[in-house]
Amino acid sequence: MATSVLVLFGGVSTEHLISCRSACNILSGLRKAGYQVIRVGITKDGRWGLFEGTDEEIRDMKWADRLTFSSMNTSGPVSVRDFIVAASGGRTPDVIFPAVHGINCEDGALQGLLELSGIPYVGSGVLASSILMDKLYSKMLFSRARIPQCRYTSATRLQIQKDSSAVAAAIASDIGFPCFLKPSNGGSSVGTMRADSPADLEKALVQVAAYDRTVLVEEYIPAREIEVAVMGNEKPLASIAGEIATGESVPFYDYQTKYFSSTGADLYLPAQIDDKLMLRVRRLAVKAYKLAGASGLSRVDFFLDKRNGNLYLNEINTLPGFTSISLFPKAWEVSGVPIDKLMKRLITYAQKDAESRKRVESIE
Repeated sequence: MATSVLVLFGGVSTEHLISCRSACNILSGLRKAGYQVIRVGITKDGRWGLFEGTDEEIRDMKWADRLTFSSMNTSGPVSVRDFIVAASGGRTPDVIFPAVHGINCEDGALQGLLELSGIPYVGSGVLASSILMDKLYSKMLFSRARIPQCRYTSATRLQIQKDSSAVAAAIASDIGFPCFLKPSNGGSSVGTMRADSPADLEKALVQVAAYDRTVLVEEYIPAREIEVAVMGNEKPLASIAGEIATGESVPFYDYQTKYFSSTGADLYLPAQIDDKLMLRVRRLAVKAYKLAGASGLSRVDFFLDKRNGNLYLNEINTLPGFTSISLFPKAWEVSGVPIDKLMKRLITYAQKDAESRKRVESIE
């Protein structure tokens, strides 16, 4: 019997829509690879259920009212595994593929739940997911390892609410203008803003703080955006690096440009860099991936300074976008791993990672 893979999509996240688009591409790849698929949607208000319509209905956001949930058929205590089996229509999946993004989905919260189910799942575990979702903490980790990053600082929502003017003045003195503000926890550039003056900065601090209780502020670097797809567990592999080139009318590679604009940015695979820099980027991507304890898959993003050629690590996404135009699957395709083979590797990594985490529970 073919291995069954439960694909989770949707989620209580600002990236709910992108999850549905990623799920459609993942489902197609899993079927090409010969897997049986089980589709479980998570609505915006957190309800789980089996979806038995078409993939196109997932893409077009026409699935939330059509979910079903099987009875657990038990009068006694139930487990997380029981819940997932019920959400899957009474079937026990062999592997879970979280085709989800953002808060509550790739920040360790969902991974903790899946860990308790005892079912192997694709992607990093709780610790790496949590650290890499939090931009401030991941930057602190990479700083200790002397991995180059642009200058940054942070402010809490409480500090901003108490005296936004004072916070803005301190940041202006420390980082200068222009600068970029981001929710420390978040993805797909949701909530990211640019500030070019003290007035812009104070206004942006208040707005970005609505997304998270910690705001990360980074210096502006006139940079090229270089991205590497990495997969694996103890011995990860790096794809050929790609390059995101935004148009002059686009201030930065934001949410709208990433997913909804056909003209705002171009993707170059491979990136337009020489062989020496290509090798360095790929090696540094693997180093950062291993340092964070990531597993399964990630996309590692860099800034390449146009002025002096300095390379800076930007961030690592543990459940990167998987749409038909996303860098992760396209980079591996260019690197010689088409989507069906990519799915087989990711499922195998999940199974091996689950096996490697088993440990003795008690000593007689």
